[in-house]
Order: sequence, then structure tokens, then C-alpha cells
Amino acid sequence: MNPKKIAQFLKISIKIWKNKKIFIIIFIFLIYFFFFWVSPYILNYLQKNYHQQFIFYSVSEPLISLLKFSFCLFFLFFFPFIWYFLITFLDFLYSFTKKIFWLFYLLGLLLFYLGIFFAYKITLPYGIKFLISFKTEKIEPAISLGHFVNFFSFFIIAFGLIFELPLFICFLSLSKIINPSKLGKYRKEIFFLIVILAAIITPTPDAFNMGLLAIPLYFLFELGLILSRLIQKCF
Repeated sequence: MNPKKIAQFLKISIKIWKNKKIFIIIFIFLIYFFFFWVSPYILNYLQKNYHQQFIFYSVSEPLISLLKFSFCLFFLFFFPFIWYFLITFLDFLYSFTKKIFWLFYLLGLLLFYLGIFFAYKITLPYGIKFLISFKTEKIEPAISLGHFVNFFSFFIIAFGLIFELPLFICFLSLSKIINPSKLGKYRKEIFFLIVILAAIITPTPDAFNMGLLAIPLYFLFELGLILSRLIQKCF
């Protein structure tokens, strides 16, 4: 990476911020306020979806939970803008062609929201069902609103970012930090690390849920190697 290019990019970004900061601040505030307003309705839907009644233990917990959940929704909505900024930064460093630029941008969005869909539809339902299954006749589950918001927000955002693995490998390859051909020789070791990562991230310790994450992650790793080789031919 060229330090001069990074400094130049930062100067341009600061200039844009100074010229548009009022518009950007108002836009961010309005979007966040909208998500704060709809958060109770979404949490109510999730409450019915998981067949649980959320409770809270302090007077401030509902407000803090809504603020956190609103930020999660805001991040999911705002991610295309954040991703565009990051791709623009990389374009400034590596001078992508238009096709490569939009390939990275659209693929990044696809993978991010695919990860969110995967977490919402597969990992979280199975994880929550498994964890709640430990209830007995004398022990009934009572899910704290604050704990659920933290749990749900973490996994939704984490899975979205984890599914960016192929592009992360591409960027490391472009920066000459890794060599995709050499990295492909360590598939067994990589798969072992992916299994460990899946064991840490998944909310349940059973092999089924670990496999639900580990197998897609390994395919994403292979996709990253393929993309890296293709991108290297363009530079």
C-alpha cells in the first residue's frame, strides 16, 4: 500500500465530509430515529417467532435494548454505504476497472446479506431451540430483553461479516500478504481452523450446528481462492 495514496484519499474524504456533513448528520439521525421507532414492532415479531416472552430486570433495560437494537438495524441498512466507501478506498489504491469495482461491491453486498439470512433462518432458530430445550417442569425459560438483543445482534452482524471471507482473501492477495496458490496447499489446516472458529461462534456445542457454519465457511474459503486467482490475472 502506498502511504501517499492513503493520505490523498483521507484528504478527499475529509473535504467531502466538510462540504456534506450537515446533510450526512441529518440523514443518519433520521434513519436511526426511524429504526428506533420500528424496533419495538420488530422485537415483538421476533418474540412471537421464537415463542418466548421477553422480560426486563431494570427500568432502563428496555430503552438501552431499543437503542442497541436500533443500531443493529441501522448498521444492516447502512452497510451498502460503508461497503461502497471501503471499495472506493481500495479502488483508490489499486485502480480497479469498472467491472472489478462493481464485482467487488455487489458480491460484498450479496455475501453480507446472505450471511444475515443464513444466521436468521438457520443458525439462530436451531441455536435458540437447542438452548431453550434444557427447560424442565420446574425450570421455565425467561429471556431477558437485553440479553436477547445482544445475542441476536451479535450473531446477525457477525455472520454477515464472516461471509465476506472470499473478498477478504482477495484483498490480502492483492496486497501481496498471502499467495492463493500456496494457501491452497494448507486446506487441511484451514479446515481445522474453520471448525474451531465455528465451534467458538455457534451458540450451541453440538456438531450439527457447528457443521451448519463450518461447511459454508469452507466453501467460501475455496471461493476466495478462486476469486484471488482470477483477480491476480487482471493486475
